[in-house]
Amino acid sequence: MYETIYDTTRLEEVIRECQKKSVIAMDTEFMRTSTYYPILGLVQIFDGTKCYLIDPLQIDDLSCLAQLLEDQSVLKVLHACSEDMEVFQYALGVTPSPTFDSQIAAAILGVGFSMSYQKLVEHYLSVQISKEQTRSDWLRRPLSAPQLEYAAIDVIHLYTVFEKQKNDLDTRSRMPWVTADCESLPSKIPTLVMPEEYYLKVKNTAKLNRPQLNLLRLICAWRERKARLLNVPRNRVVEEKSLFLFALHNPSTLSDIQDAGIFTSKQMRRYAEEFRNIIDAAADMSEENYPPSQEKSRTPVNSQTLKMLKAVVEKKALTLNIAQEVLVKRRDIEQLLRSIDNRGHYVLPSALKGWREEVIGRSLLEALRN
Repeated sequence: MYETIYDTTRLEEVIRECQKKSVIAMDTEFMRTSTYYPILGLVQIFDGTKCYLIDPLQIDDLSCLAQLLEDQSVLKVLHACSEDMEVFQYALGVTPSPTFDSQIAAAILGVGFSMSYQKLVEHYLSVQISKEQTRSDWLRRPLSAPQLEYAAIDVIHLYTVFEKQKNDLDTRSRMPWVTADCESLPSKIPTLVMPEEYYLKVKNTAKLNRPQLNLLRLICAWRERKARLLNVPRNRVVEEKSLFLFALHNPSTLSDIQDAGIFTSKQMRRYAEEFRNIIDAAADMSEENYPPSQEKSRTPVNSQTLKMLKAVVEKKALTLNIAQEVLVKRRDIEQLLRSIDNRGHYVLPSALKGWREEVIGRSLLEALRN
């Protein structure tokens, strides 16, 4: 049913065989309970005939696996692969390309949005997969027979699902849609986000003025670097709500922080000097270097116009038999409405460019013009 690979010589042989294929199904098993970065525990590959389980904890040199991931002649099929991308990037320094994400394909085909692997296999193959091994310890050695069987079945079924999805996508001329959405996945890897940009992920930033926003950017960048340096989850450093409160109170001294109760006494003892440095850095920064205001993102949008555009999306989604969320997200519609200029012209947000511009973007602009 499967072969487990424990040494570099055999791995190189397997990779050469896989590079002769046009399509392979892949998956990873990893652990991330107490670390910032994911720890790779197993790599599964099915080439349509043979299934290989690669043990990265036993193999010293995985460079040939990295070569396979970057081989443009081999399509890598994965499911909900954003975490797999992150795992490969940290473990091997590369991300798989080109890729086919079966979860994205399911949404574009109207089968379901953000569909779990278990439901995907049940839909396409009428097979129920046990979830028993999902949360097992993939760093423990030796791996148990049930773990290895579970890992192998994952990619074997995934390959068959891909064949069915590809046929449906080709019939409906939607394979380019999946390809385009998969190409953007590596840019969304959280561990590759610049520390200075992490503040954009924090909620409610529209409530902050520019000096507060600048302070948020500095404290978020500090926490991101600290979490990466210590290899611990972000909230093990400080919780996200504390970052927002720090910016909101805009303290000028350590006493201000203590009085506001923003951080725990343990965090104050450990990071007091670093908090002071952040406050000083913010005070020394000129206003022209502050991040742009987020106020526009909280500007109210006309509820009737929003409702009208949502109806356009709903009608198009029904016509295409596609998940509405795949076509347009509510925040994209709101961004479109806020893009109006002095002449009454609207600009499509980047999320509605590419294939979405033709499928739904132009319809939304036409609805606004009318």
